Amino acid sequence: MAFKSFTDSLHKVTEKIEDYSISTAEYYKLRLFKSSMKGAVSLVNLLVYGSLFLFVMLFLSIGAAFWLGTFFEHSYVGFLLVGVFYGIILIFMFIYGRKMIERKMLYKFSGLLYDEDDLAPKEVAENEVKEYEKTLDNEVLQNVNNSNV
Repeated sequence: MAFKSFTDSLHKVTEKIEDYSISTAEYYKLRLFKSSMKGAVSLVNLLVYGSLFLFVMLFLSIGAAFWLGTFFEHSYVGFLLVGVFYGIILIFMFIYGRKMIERKMLYKFSGLLYDEDDLAPKEVAENEVKEYEKTLDNEVLQNVNNSNV
């Protein structure tokens, strides 16, 4: 009789371990899917807004080049001045902007991957252990009640 209840308990423990491993794998699959979808949406937004921004900057630059060309009476001077302006911005970005851009991108993408509302794996494991302990306590009470009857 005791051996049978012991084997039943072992079977239940193995079932709980299997359930826990399956639920943990499903949790990480969902988390990976969520993170990859957030990254994909962010990439699409970057491509759409970035391309629109480039078109706006292109037409503004051409307009500014023609305007400066009429101001200096030679159109090529306007295009050279706009090119020099973008070259200076590029140099400043290489010197001062690299760390700032890296910091902002790391902050942005870490915010995409880790949400505050997500449960940490440690919390999930603790919840599973507490649930399993309640199940064991209930089984012990049932065994005690069955042996008293």
